[in-house]
Amino acid sequence: MSVVEWQVTRLSLGFVLDTVEISRAGGDLLAPLLMTAILDANLAPVDQDRDLAATYAGLDTAAPDELRRPVSVNAVAQSLGLPFETVRRRVRKLARDGICVLTPRGVHVPRSVVTSPPYNAIQQARHQRLARFHADLRAVGALPPPGPRPAGSAEPPPVRAVNRAIAEYMLRTADGLLALAGDVVSGAVLLEMARCNTDGLTAADPWAQGWTALAARRPVRASTLAARLQLPAETTRRHVALLEAQGFCVRTPKGLACQAPSAKLAAAARIVRDNLVNVQRMFARVETLGVLADWEAGRAA
Repeated sequence: MSVVEWQVTRLSLGFVLDTVEISRAGGDLLAPLLMTAILDANLAPVDQDRDLAATYAGLDTAAPDELRRPVSVNAVAQSLGLPFETVRRRVRKLARDGICVLTPRGVHVPRSVVTSPPYNAIQQARHQRLARFHADLRAVGALPPPGPRPAGSAEPPPVRAVNRAIAEYMLRTADGLLALAGDVVSGAVLLEMARCNTDGLTAADPWAQGWTALAARRPVRASTLAARLQLPAETTRRHVALLEAQGFCVRTPKGLACQAPSAKLAAAARIVRDNLVNVQRMFARVETLGVLADWEAGRAA
């Protein structure tokens, strides 16, 4: 693993887990992931049309329901690698709670939900967390300075468009975790374990040169993982056992330490490389909105 890949991986752990925490707002771990997948499909027609994307970029604007393309529950389940029945049951609960609308054509999250004060607060918090992620990456030299603000880019800040870029990155991350760990909850537990294991480490640490040295670094208790992820203790233990059986973590006298099993080394290395590409892709998209130039100017002021 190169130093740049190590730095981006380390900072991405914090960004992904913090974004999950912001999105769930103290609630269920899977609900915001389901909403992200549903909204991503709903707003595909907007994202694919440059004029529509610009029109519905700001916090005070949101695409009307007639532009939201419903998506089937089966398509959501397949995109997240979750059992159909699990997704169907959870989507029905979201519908009962007024978070989404089920129709014969599929499910969509209505405009009234994404323009509510609580949801707007989540969007603003994610926007701010992305700004910190960008500053952290710039500080370690993992990203180049942004170019000048593109002519005609949106004013005020295009918070919704930025959040759509974040959603795309988060779904790509979920795809990688699914391929590696087998399910998204186990993936979240593995990410939190990795964050705890690497807390305080630098690019000079031996793990930056490979995967196997991490087993002896900053172990974490399963109870700490449960508390940080706000998961039931038994749920956390079950997913830790699954990860341990696959060789993704080892038990030490001081707790759990993650590692990449030999059979998964190539897959883990590919995820690290893919993450670097996905981070660069996300910020390239955000740069076209004029946001990076504004952030850079604000930090320089």
